[in-house]
Amino acid sequence: MSKAVIVGSGHVGSCLALLLALESVFDEVVLTDKRAARARAEAADMMAALPRLGVRSLVRGGVVSDCADAQVAVITAAAPVKLGQTRNDMFVKNSAVVTDVVREIEATGFSGLYLMVTNPVDVLTYFLVDRLGIDASRVVGTGTLLDTMRLEDALHAAYGADKQVRALALGEHGEGLAVDWSRTLVEGEPVPADDREGLRRTAIEAAYTIMKGKGSTSYGIAAAALAVLKAWKVGASEPLPLSVVLDGTYGISGIALAVPVRFDVAGRPVVVEHDLDDETRSALITAAESMKAFYAEAGSDLQL
Repeated sequence: MSKAVIVGSGHVGSCLALLLALESVFDEVVLTDKRAARARAEAADMMAALPRLGVRSLVRGGVVSDCADAQVAVITAAAPVKLGQTRNDMFVKNSAVVTDVVREIEATGFSGLYLMVTNPVDVLTYFLVDRLGIDASRVVGTGTLLDTMRLEDALHAAYGADKQVRALALGEHGEGLAVDWSRTLVEGEPVPADDREGLRRTAIEAAYTIMKGKGSTSYGIAAAALAVLKAWKVGASEPLPLSVVLDGTYGISGIALAVPVRFDVAGRPVVVEHDLDDETRSALITAAESMKAFYAEAGSDLQL
């Protein structure tokens, strides 16, 4: 029986659980939370609806020990989000949350894949490997998949909802977004150079707009996490822009950032090294250096 455990039953975790069940990606989806009653309630609420929609997947509230025989542990747990907080504040608070969660999961004997959703996703993906000792082949973050989705939306808004668009955003989820414009196309044609930076900013700022209106983001990132897990389950050949720890690929090492990734037959993330143009490669390296500097400074003060 296939099973995924979602650690964190807030907006993102509960939305992801519902989507996984609706898509029948796993036989069982277990929601856990430090507020155990919240996880049980979210699961019970879903199960009042899912069987009546013809869904056979089970969603239930559980505990971290359920990871022992799970194939995937999805980390959505995070400290409360505050509009305007810095990346440093987010990293310091969420690294503490993630440390407690992962140590508890590892104590169960869990040997599956970690999917990091909690922000800052790129830095925390690296943190799992660098500071918590998880093998890099077991860790992947949602990376810039959501940014890519938002960039596609921006292309549709700019050029027409009926247009065929394709986008690929790499680098950092956030300000260090590096768009591969050679693979970002409208009706198979390159995006005009004068439009590119505005479209990139639109993709980045979409999250801020949503945060101002509702205080959090949930549906988009849950859909991105769903896409990752579906690709992992079926071994899709089409790569996704996901965060992985790099060891020389694209001339980058010692950090995690989003690059094209697919999963091998064992479910391990494998980097697909595209032939990037000079502009994209430079933007990717700049994002990597910025994140490495941030991690070195912010990580030195962490108490694990």
